[in-house]
Amino acid sequence: MKIIEIFKKIGKKIKAFIIDEHGGNLVEYVLLIGFALFIFFILVIEVTGILDWTVGLSNDLMENVGG
Repeated sequence: MKIIEIFKKIGKKIKAFIIDEHGGNLVEYVLLIGFALFIFFILVIEVTGILDWTVGLSNDLMENVGG
């Protein structure tokens, strides 16, 4: 019977968390971390694109100057 009571308590806490209309600290932190990761990956993609572009330009320059 003790296991059933534990599951009931867990179920009540989950239900209270879902029904709660106010965002908790955990939800806010998860949203902030997700947004920060989104921005970070956008910046990484842009920087690698710029690096690839400069490498392509240097290769074209060496082909034109070198020979």
